[in-house]
Amino acid sequence: MTAEVILPFPVQPDLAATMDIQIPALAWQPSGSGTWQRIYRTAGAVTRVTVTEDAHALRFSAGQPLPARTAAALTATLRQQFPGQVAALDLDGHPVLAAMGRHYQGVVIMSTSPFEALILTVLSQNRTGEIVRKVYPHLEARCGGMTPGLLASLDERDLAQVIRSAGPYKASRLAAAVRRIAADGPNVFARTITQAPAAQAMEYLTSLPGVGHKTAACVLVFAGRSGRTLPVDTHLFRVTRRLGLTSHDGALTATTRDATVAAMLSYGPHLAPAHFLFLLIGRTTCTAGHPRCDDCFLHRLCPAARGTSPATTTTGQA
Repeated sequence: MTAEVILPFPVQPDLAATMDIQIPALAWQPSGSGTWQRIYRTAGAVTRVTVTEDAHALRFSAGQPLPARTAAALTATLRQQFPGQVAALDLDGHPVLAAMGRHYQGVVIMSTSPFEALILTVLSQNRTGEIVRKVYPHLEARCGGMTPGLLASLDERDLAQVIRSAGPYKASRLAAAVRRIAADGPNVFARTITQAPAAQAMEYLTSLPGVGHKTAACVLVFAGRSGRTLPVDTHLFRVTRRLGLTSHDGALTATTRDATVAAMLSYGPHLAPAHFLFLLIGRTTCTAGHPRCDDCFLHRLCPAARGTSPATTTTGQA
């Protein structure tokens, strides 16, 4: 069986932006010269996969022939994890959103399994993407895979050591959450995230130790493909205010968070899968202290850039 999988897309993929910040970016590691790689455990086999841009496609290579069963399982996984592009989203509810959709049209929206999304998001709490990219594969390798049962069997002291750079203090809460998921059964967890009403899934997730609204929303968006909520971090909170999409006093509280979610989703459910675009803007031009408005593709549409908005700084906390 061929060692390559080619996923076609209607717009030329922007792999660099795709791999920038989507929690972050679902455990793919930079491997030089515009390529990325990660380990997959499918059909009982461990396979190192590399991805590169191709003409209107992403090309995934395993570097070696694969048994038919492994190749079929890997192809199905990749199709699930790279389901579509920003170009396919309806972002016409506001001129700013439409401009973002055009600018980032080649970005591929990523997805993953509910449990992997939960672990990646917990590891990312108060940590950089670089740390998460390093810690997750070590944790997965230490467990021999990433399932509730395998992770629950890991001694809590070993867990704290493996995730040390992502915060060893997370170990007790993560272990408690995983034990509960394993006790409930992995299918119960996955079905709740992917099939239950958004409010019920949110309530279930936030009942787990160490899981707040932002973590739960990440899991629901990236694994449940929910259009009923979105994670609000300081970047999204700041950037949407400056762009005139939301209005608040600059302090990120539960009340202003919920108001921000409601305001953003009023433009349509596709704002949920597109939410990370605001993080890309917030990390590049619309930074907290000194935004580089002249370098931003939205400067002609932005009230803050035109000097008509007081929202030039944000004091909110994550």
